[in-house]
Amino acid sequence: MADNDMATPAEVGIGRTEQLKIAFQTIIERGGIAEISQIYEAVENEMIKKGFKLSQQGKDTLRSYINRDAAGAGYISKENEGWKITDKGRNFLQEVVEDDEDTQEIDAYEGGSIYPYDMPEEVDIREEPQTVFEWMRKLNRKLLITDPEFQRNLVWKPVQKARFIESVLLNIPLPPLYVNQKVDGKYIIVDGLQRTSTLDEFINKDSFALQDLQVLTALNGRRFSQLSPTLQTKIEDKKFFLYVIKPSVPLPMVYDIFHRINTGGTQLTRQEIRNCFYIGQATRLLKELAEQDYFKQAIDWGISDKRMKDREVVLRYLAFKILDYKTEYKNDMDAFLGEAMERISGMTETEIDALKQDFERVMKLTFKFFKDKNFRLPTAHTRGRINIALLEAVSYFFSITPDRVLQKNKKNIQANYKKLLKEADFIDTIRYSTSTTRRVINRFDIAQKILGKI
Repeated sequence: MADNDMATPAEVGIGRTEQLKIAFQTIIERGGIAEISQIYEAVENEMIKKGFKLSQQGKDTLRSYINRDAAGAGYISKENEGWKITDKGRNFLQEVVEDDEDTQEIDAYEGGSIYPYDMPEEVDIREEPQTVFEWMRKLNRKLLITDPEFQRNLVWKPVQKARFIESVLLNIPLPPLYVNQKVDGKYIIVDGLQRTSTLDEFINKDSFALQDLQVLTALNGRRFSQLSPTLQTKIEDKKFFLYVIKPSVPLPMVYDIFHRINTGGTQLTRQEIRNCFYIGQATRLLKELAEQDYFKQAIDWGISDKRMKDREVVLRYLAFKILDYKTEYKNDMDAFLGEAMERISGMTETEIDALKQDFERVMKLTFKFFKDKNFRLPTAHTRGRINIALLEAVSYFFSITPDRVLQKNKKNIQANYKKLLKEADFIDTIRYSTSTTRRVINRFDIAQKILGKI
């Protein structure tokens, strides 16, 4: 593996929480104690699966996570030359909310599906033949919307790019590309981002040379500009099919289409799909807030950053902040969150700053009040996992309540929080089918009533 294949874990989609999980699992697998070099090796093994090795910068960052975050939170402790996992660290591995599967039962509609209505027998998808030249022209005219982070875990290595170009030259049929067409006529790439970016880098940017070709070995070492005009034309004239999901297709249907056609082998989460559809100010804000240390502290690392679940949690808080849950929530969490992202996309800089300040204030306050029990639904023997519906309701109360009132009544609110977690009617609203209108309104109302008894 070459030096240019070195990267930090974050650069290949392995975030801070995921790195800590790998570290803890490594310690357990080695009998409860592991040296830092063994943790480096475990993280690098995960990176190698993606075609990269752990850089020195990646090691330095990982070491700071171990020393500052994991040890500071009491998940591990120093043991001679290594690190020892604590009971709290073992519990952490069981408590982290990873992706949609971890909240599927909670988020389901009363009918048992994430969709609020039956899928139609046929959706409006158009088949359009394209040439590589036509596709690159659309890209150059900024008619294609690409978000490299959307498929950050599927980045192709140089040899993969080269062999894709070889396939084009060998006239091997290309898989179809799927795009979602926006009302302004632009296309969001649903499936085919790596193929598109590879063609762009090779043809438009002339940024890499072919290597390790298996058939056309004479072309190894050549860039697009170094190919003969005949071969350049052959690439540009290559045809493939483009499937266009028209604007009339509702977003819940698009979720299903994503799951059915995605060629990456792993079904995309709902937030990963939203991240593709609302590229811009809204996605940048969610990323920024989810990466803040005060948010990680407030959830005590209880929500994974691997599949954007942490960003969905941030979005759910913001959605109930900027939209009226009593009048604008219509039994459809996906539509509600989509509307919130659209609103955020159209906000002014002043409005965005206000959201940031409010979010920081609420996350810091709730942690000061409830510490490591913050937003968690306890079990008989543990503090429990983060419950997103609980987070929404409690955070909303803190958001609408002035600081002076909160601080003056801190002990009462802490006592009321314990009462809230024992209130049967409230628990019903945060355990199952939490996305129904009835349960949404009830949980917010009950939380405000009980927490507000001061």
